Amino acid sequence: MIVYTLTANIDTELADEWLQWMKDDVIHFIQETQLTVDHKIFKVLNDNEGVTFTFQFFFKDVFVYKLFLSEHHKNFSALLGKYTPPQVVYFNTLLQQI
Repeated sequence: MIVYTLTANIDTELADEWLQWMKDDVIHFIQETQLTVDHKIFKVLNDNEGVTFTFQFFFKDVFVYKLFLSEHHKNFSALLGKYTPPQVVYFNTLLQQI
């Protein structure tokens, strides 16, 4: 199992609007690819500046993840470009379940 995590720190006054947009638009986009097997959303509780959320997208294996990259990542990145620094700062990691 491959887990792609997208973590974002958002200005406090924008956090609710941004989270709703992520749920309505971004997760919907990911689900439409039919490449993920699950997703989870977490709020980071020990954050001192702004509000931080982590989204986990689960892919069956590295080959499916690479398919996502080659066919959908460009549009995914463009979609995330709706909110940019300094309002929102993104970083991501790629994990393999052991």
